[in-house]
Amino acid sequence: MVGSFRAVETTPKGAILLGHVWPVYVFALPLGVRAWGLAHMQRGGSLYAQAVFLQETVTVVFLSLVVVLFAIRQRSLRGAHTTFVPGLVALLGTFLLNVVGYLPIDATRSIDLLLASSVAVIVGTLWATWSVATLGRCFGLFPEVRGLVTRGPYRLVRHPVYLGEIVSAVGLMLARPHVVLVLLFVAFVGLQYWRTVYEERALCNAFPNDYPVYARHVARLIPGVL
Repeated sequence: MVGSFRAVETTPKGAILLGHVWPVYVFALPLGVRAWGLAHMQRGGSLYAQAVFLQETVTVVFLSLVVVLFAIRQRSLRGAHTTFVPGLVALLGTFLLNVVGYLPIDATRSIDLLLASSVAVIVGTLWATWSVATLGRCFGLFPEVRGLVTRGPYRLVRHPVYLGEIVSAVGLMLARPHVVLVLLFVAFVGLQYWRTVYEERALCNAFPNDYPVYARHVARLIPGVL
């Protein structure tokens, strides 16, 4: 299957279809659902209602940016294509918690906790949006190198997109406390860390001099800690 994928990708039309059209379509689906919900969401009201509206707004902005960058991103460097296991880890890490955002909020949670949930999602999504925007045309889902970016949030951590997604996931958990969701969150964090391992391996191969120097001075996920 991977061989067939690569064979199609090497053709001009196949590169456009698999590298641009297909991922745009996949991410345009949740974007459409979110945008529809946002357009029909009541504005104003309580502080929590306003926080939820802002939360949905920043989520739509983030997904819109992802769709645009998939459409215009540059091709991966020669020899930097992913294999099955790293690709599977990337897919699971990307979509594992998507369903959580559509689950109902626990109405028994305190307003303060629900506000904290929205704040965490907003902050994490804004951070991830800044990180993805900084990547620009180097953006990608799989550990396939399209360039080395060390500016913006990448001066603070080597994988700021995943940090933002983890912070947002914490917010989702606060509003939907359940042992299954906690286990999913733990698995999600593990997958994101696993993704960093594969990505850094690819980056070291592509930039054997520059990336190790950068990695020695910048934390992986938590500034100054990890």
